[in-house]
Amino acid sequence: MTTINPYSSTYAPGLTAGQTATQRANQAAGYGQTRDQSPTINTPAVNVTLSAAAQAALRAQTDSRTLDAVVAEARAQITAQLKAAKTSSALKDGDATIDLSGMDRRTLFAVASNKGGQMGGGFPLDQQVVAALAMKSQHDAALAGPAAQARLTGDYASLYQAALDQLDAAGPEEKASAAWSQERDALVEGRKQAIARPGLAPAGVAGDSVAAYMSETGSAVAGAKTRDFGKVAGDVRAALDKQYELAFAPEAAKDSSSGEIDFRRFDDRSLSAIALNKDEQFSTHEIAQAKAEIRARDSAAIKASYQSTSEDAGGFGKAMITRYASMTTEEREASGWTPALYGKMVELQASRDKLAQMFNVDGSVAGPASLLDYL
Repeated sequence: MTTINPYSSTYAPGLTAGQTATQRANQAAGYGQTRDQSPTINTPAVNVTLSAAAQAALRAQTDSRTLDAVVAEARAQITAQLKAAKTSSALKDGDATIDLSGMDRRTLFAVASNKGGQMGGGFPLDQQVVAALAMKSQHDAALAGPAAQARLTGDYASLYQAALDQLDAAGPEEKASAAWSQERDALVEGRKQAIARPGLAPAGVAGDSVAAYMSETGSAVAGAKTRDFGKVAGDVRAALDKQYELAFAPEAAKDSSSGEIDFRRFDDRSLSAIALNKDEQFSTHEIAQAKAEIRARDSAAIKASYQSTSEDAGGFGKAMITRYASMTTEEREASGWTPALYGKMVELQASRDKLAQMFNVDGSVAGPASLLDYL
């Protein structure tokens, strides 16, 4: 059996690294025909196994559901999960109570964007946020393997191709959004740089979701997002000491007391271990530099969210609530994202949504309700 991996450099005849997952799926389908089905009688039969990205692209391309049907399915699945979890909300104190990662991307987008065709969206904020988290989880899962390979081999072109394949598996509603177009443009530019400069990570690309992923996940500490926080701190201490031993640039930190510390290989939770210093393993200099890095990353993420949601009224507030929900407890503490701040964001977003409900699309007042009903 022949297996086609869209992230490797070897493909079936006619398949190239430059093709999208959809193009590869379409072309591979031709190779999957039997001898009798093939346009050329002498073409041998080949069984083709498509990658997860190519399969997702093919499913998206052949998805004949109406948007109303997608929304109805989403409501049914969410209702069932809430019932099973014995809760009425998909979020509790900023943490998800249900898992929507089993939904397909088009369904998740319908929930996260709250745009539901003739039936209307009608998904409450908590469900929108959890759907957005599930989309991020699928995105991260698609990049995990290619990212690990890129860190080992410097093959960033395949990593960016994997991100493009994952993005191209979106449904028609998502592809019509400005955010999708902006992200795709950034990934195309990143892949272009990666091809032009083999072995070097692309840099300076606005809205680069791959660069954001690489920064967020890091490579200095394994499993930092889920392991015991004390053990993560110990591994961070060891990684920093090793980095000091290998440092050679004049301005680079060569010990814990001075110099510029390169945090590019450290994920957000590892940085939080330094900033919080719960086990008193880090110096004042290290703590100060880690806090500065956390602020810089936070600022960059907030700016990116603002720019990507500029055409979506209320989108920025939802993006900030989603950001809070995606953080670990330690990351929230280190960055100053307190439960009180979360509560305020939810309150303000709810007020915005209630205000929007007072008016119809044409600007007329929706129903006889008084303004006091929304306050």
